[in-house]
Amino acid sequence: MKHLLFLIIFISLNINSEDNNHDHHHNEPKKNQKSLKAHEHGVSILNIAQDGDALLFEFEMPGFDVVGFEYKAKKKEDIKRIRNALNILSDYKNMIVLSDVAECKQKKGSSKVINEGTHSEFLSQYLVKCKNISQLKKLKVMYFSSFKYSKNLSINIVSKNKNISHFTDRDNSTINVSGYF
Repeated sequence: MKHLLFLIIFISLNINSEDNNHDHHHNEPKKNQKSLKAHEHGVSILNIAQDGDALLFEFEMPGFDVVGFEYKAKKKEDIKRIRNALNILSDYKNMIVLSDVAECKQKKGSSKVINEGTHSEFLSQYLVKCKNISQLKKLKVMYFSSFKYSKNLSINIVSKNKNISHFTDRDNSTINVSGYF
């Protein structure tokens, strides 16, 4: 439980920290307007936290990386892209594959898109319980094959044995997690 609490604090700090990595210029938000966390197109985030035999996966993805645009979908074709993306995000196996020997099953999951002004962001979370979590040796990131505009993924792992950050791309989509859980 302490690891999950740590991840919640970590994510909260990450969301609330100022980030100037957005690579496009936009009009300044109005004073009372909330704004999405700044992001860099081509770079998404995966946070993974362990709590006993449970793993929480949380993806934060710029709209462009998922559907190829950042604006609020109004055209029929764009709305179809959004719905398709949310359908893909509804199953964690479209985003990450865990080794069968760990015997993991999804218990909860959610996905949504947030639009604000000229920015959009997709968020998905998955709670997975594993019978043999210590047997989890590799994670295969399916995110890159699920979304053709995706390029890089920043991965933060908080587990009982390690707290670590990785940066991966399409060419290195398998992550060695032997000894993490």
